Amino acid sequence: MSAGKLKAIDVIRQKSALERRKIEIPEWGLTFYFGKMTVADMEAVDARRQDDGGEKMTAQQRNMILLVSKSQDEDGKPMFTFGDIHFLKTEADFVVLQRVVNFMFESAYASVDASVDAKKKEIKTNPPSASG
Repeated sequence: MSAGKLKAIDVIRQKSALERRKIEIPEWGLTFYFGKMTVADMEAVDARRQDDGGEKMTAQQRNMILLVSKSQDEDGKPMFTFGDIHFLKTEADFVVLQRVVNFMFESAYASVDASVDAKKKEIKTNPPSASG
């Protein structure tokens, strides 16, 4: 590795610090911001399940925990607390919540998809040589 070339972990750190996407929710007059999902996010969901007696968690329960833990305002402050989950589950419009949850997961996979697309493009424009 040359002296000027960054290590892979340094590149990931730089990119991760900048990745944040926003979604406007006109029904609520709010804008939510999301970073990408991490292993730590998923472990936190698992930890909450263990705290709740280890019962199998539904996709909706997992999504509410992730929504509450990942959604931020423009300044990076949390949009919700875990105490808000009951209201979100019982009072908030499911269709709107589902749209936000879908966006949250899309923001997690957008960088992966972009990476895969770039690799496909690279292979098309620079196919491996026959000699190998």
